[in-house]
Amino acid sequence: MTWEMVRNRFLFREVNDRGFDLPLASVTRDGGVEFRSDLDISVWNPGDDVSHYKRVRPGDFVIGLRSFQSGIGSSQLEGLVSPAYTVLRPTSLLVDGGFFKHLFKSDTFVSRLENVAQGIRQGRTIATEDFYDIYVAVPPRSKQRAIADYLDAETTRIDALITKKRRMNELVQEQGEIQTEAALGVDGANADTWVPLRHLVSISGGLTLGKALLRTEVRRPYLRVANVQDGYLDLDEVTDIMVPTESAQRFELRVGDVLMLEGNGNPENLGRGTRWNGEIEGCLHQNHVHAVRSRGSIDSRYLDKIVRTAWARHQFTSGSEQVSIATLSQSSIKELRVPLPPLEEQVSRASEVAAIQSRVRRVASATSRQIDLLAERRQALITAAVTGELEIPGVAA
Repeated sequence: MTWEMVRNRFLFREVNDRGFDLPLASVTRDGGVEFRSDLDISVWNPGDDVSHYKRVRPGDFVIGLRSFQSGIGSSQLEGLVSPAYTVLRPTSLLVDGGFFKHLFKSDTFVSRLENVAQGIRQGRTIATEDFYDIYVAVPPRSKQRAIADYLDAETTRIDALITKKRRMNELVQEQGEIQTEAALGVDGANADTWVPLRHLVSISGGLTLGKALLRTEVRRPYLRVANVQDGYLDLDEVTDIMVPTESAQRFELRVGDVLMLEGNGNPENLGRGTRWNGEIEGCLHQNHVHAVRSRGSIDSRYLDKIVRTAWARHQFTSGSEQVSIATLSQSSIKELRVPLPPLEEQVSRASEVAAIQSRVRRVASATSRQIDLLAERRQALITAAVTGELEIPGVAA
């Protein structure tokens, strides 16, 4: 099998159609060109002035800012894309749009884009002349169509499986949360007898570095916001700082402290954290990291499980102030009312939740691996088909 090698400059031309009143569109990493109004992610909006934006039409291809990593997007719509993008339009009858849609996302072509993009920093794009100089193997038009039809069917099937697996993961997570809240007794039970945490814990807001630490006496490890992840600690980069002795004593973490991030304006970080198990001796903690410490009548493992629930997160964010600035204050933590069974039962409930969460993680990990394998299979299939390495059923070589 020998396919004609053709430079892209003989197949496509750059177009810069401007001055149109059309909806805004963007190039997505996994797909092609989509209307911004249909995207689930936040995209910068230029306001009313879109005079410099470029029109893209069905059948066009667009080089985006991350194309050297994910390939060139194809458009099935008419809209306006950022002037930072390059819009390409086929000029040759050798081009079947469906075939090139897959070709431009194949590993082989993306590796060529990476080669011409050496040294390009984030925020820049691939030069049109570099794209023009890339050679591609072009099969006969009829075979292009057959390959495109085959890949459309196969990738649609794989995408449907991936969607099902992702939904399965969501359902596992949701079921795990329901079981967790039931085990902890916060699943709609009468809260009249529950106890506010202000009677059960003390809270340290953490150490602020600044002028107050000009007088330094002792060296201590220092836990920062970045070290506190969701359910675990990232301790690869814990730095030491010099502080006064009284600060070291005041902000030293103790085994059993429940760490909760203030959020600092980021809703995803609000309340994130885990239980401190004495991983680093003498470790201090940064401001914006609350260290919630039991006074004795609430078990720290039970407390840690409760404050991680969706129910608790809802309580923390239900006030208008919390929603607007995404900050978890000490007062919000102290006002959380929790069920308070005997300590022995608290420990039992925490152990039950740990088992539930372990099962959820195992299932989620296995499902995620299946999703990764399907994605790898999808990409390998595309690359093999558009390079002629895969024999397409019913198509002559």
